Amino acid sequence: MINQMKQIHFKKLIVTVPPELKIQFKQIHRRELIMTNFVFGIFGIIGGLLCAFADILFDLKGKNNVKSSPVRIIDSNWQIMSEWRFNVSILVAAIGVPLYSFSFLGMANQLAQSNKTVAMAFLVFSVVGASGGLFIHTSICLLPIISKTLTKNGVNKDIVENVIVRIYNTVKIPLSIMFFSLVIATSAVLIYAIFRSYLNVPFIFVFLNPLGLILTGWVFRLINKKIFSDLPGIIMPSVGIAMIGFMTVLTTL
Repeated sequence: MINQMKQIHFKKLIVTVPPELKIQFKQIHRRELIMTNFVFGIFGIIGGLLCAFADILFDLKGKNNVKSSPVRIIDSNWQIMSEWRFNVSILVAAIGVPLYSFSFLGMANQLAQSNKTVAMAFLVFSVVGASGGLFIHTSICLLPIISKTLTKNGVNKDIVENVIVRIYNTVKIPLSIMFFSLVIATSAVLIYAIFRSYLNVPFIFVFLNPLGLILTGWVFRLINKKIFSDLPGIIMPSVGIAMIGFMTVLTTL
């Protein structure tokens, strides 16, 4: 009997919660979500910049570098680059990738306030891309390590090239799909969201995203391939990811 009375009393309390209090709870929850997304955006900026540093470590090859192999993935300057650079690059990326993944969640949360379909599309592409972020980076860093190790042990140059090409051909399909999802698909969704006013950020971010910055890097190389063979092109995808974190922060302010 006592338990029944308690249950009835509890149900009455639920029914009689003032509407003003419900609104306050919703406002508190919204503020907490915005603050969480703000923090996630900061994580994204840091993670993207860390990955840009990791890109410099493994991909800043210096002067007189020559690409070889049928798919042009082998660099002559690998042999004069210190192996610690590739090892540290993987470690830095292992920190950066999880950090920028948080900003994808924050961005999806912010987009969901305007259009849930667009938010879901961004979340799907970003999860697929981010899940392969470290895989992409590690795969690329392992190629020079393997090449240097085989060369130091006196393995024939043609055999070294064949091994590197076979490894690349093994991973290129998932690598390409994940890179497309991480860089191109996420950027396309964000550009669409900006044009449709689902994302309240300055229009310049139509260009300041992974895809836009990659294209900018290519333009620099077209202008002068010798001067811009490495920078800024090699860091543009990661800087673009940092921009997603920056956009996430801006949408919370």
